[in-house]
Amino acid sequence: MLKYSFYIFLLITLFVLQACKHEKSDYLKIIKNVPVNHVNADSWDFKNVADTIYYKDKRFSGIQFALYPSGDTAFIKPCYAGLQEGISKTWYPNKQLADERLYISGKKEGVHKGWWPDGKLKFTYEFDNDEFNGVIKEWYNTGNPFKEFHMVKGYEEGSQKMWWINGKTKANYIIKNGRRYGLLGTKNCINVADSVFISR
Repeated sequence: MLKYSFYIFLLITLFVLQACKHEKSDYLKIIKNVPVNHVNADSWDFKNVADTIYYKDKRFSGIQFALYPSGDTAFIKPCYAGLQEGISKTWYPNKQLADERLYISGKKEGVHKGWWPDGKLKFTYEFDNDEFNGVIKEWYNTGNPFKEFHMVKGYEEGSQKMWWINGKTKANYIIKNGRRYGLLGTKNCINVADSVFISR
């Protein structure tokens, strides 16, 4: 009887944990085990067709990488059956990490982060099933904030804010039920070269 009660308790606990862990999605997301075989992206045997990577005419499973002339790593891209799988990373020539992104079955998932060459944070994006879902934040290379948007399944929802490089408010509005309320911003007559935009 005690053993039976333990199994019921265990099943209920697992169900609750799964529901909490995956509240943004209606399916269980599991990162596949990518084979640890590294292949240089310079190889002529690679071919990209849409979002699928082929190596020697077969869907590639392994870690694609590229190097700078110095021999330092430019990027690593884990793949499984031709689709990006796991954490991809790119670096600047100065060895500073440029971005870090998670893919599951070729789709963007979780928090993606990017940095400027000096290490300052450039962006953080939240994805669910390849769509923006959560908070999008971007910064100028000065460290000042550029954007803070709230997204639900790829669409703006809730508070949305943007700033000029000097810290003044560029836009401050709310999206509710598809309607926009608040300061929409003004036209920028000066080309701000160091501003950042959503790159996905």
